[in-house]
Amino acid sequence: MTSNSRRIAVVVTAMIILCGAGVYLFLSRSTVDKNAQSFTFPNSWLGKWSGTIVQPDSPLHSWTFTMRLKENHGEIVGSYVESSLECSGILSPTFASSSKLELDEAVTAQPPSGTPWFCGGGPIQIKRTGTDRATYSWDGGVAHGVLRR
Repeated sequence: MTSNSRRIAVVVTAMIILCGAGVYLFLSRSTVDKNAQSFTFPNSWLGKWSGTIVQPDSPLHSWTFTMRLKENHGEIVGSYVESSLECSGILSPTFASSSKLELDEAVTAQPPSGTPWFCGGGPIQIKRTGTDRATYSWDGGVAHGVLRR
């Protein structure tokens, strides 16, 4: 085998190893994403919930919050609208039991520029207080309210 042949063999072997590592990383990332909801989501949370949220230190002291949670191909898909704030976005469950729901709020639409507030997103905790009633808490209770289905 000539030195050129050996160089080509080394380069081809390195390319095969790098491509294999790339495929492995891509597939393992996809598997983690698909299995992110590693808990059983109670169907009792599915549907539309809405209520008035209060945040005393905000320029707009209260607003209407409406969320919709549905199952789509085995995954829970959530969306929300805060109509008075002119905000909306996606809700991703991070924990769910029959009595408590934790969601990550990702803002996809902010109010127009020049508005004296913004929508921050982040963790939301919802605790059931009845069959069709729950409390809402954002940022450790900075914003809070009651939701009804």
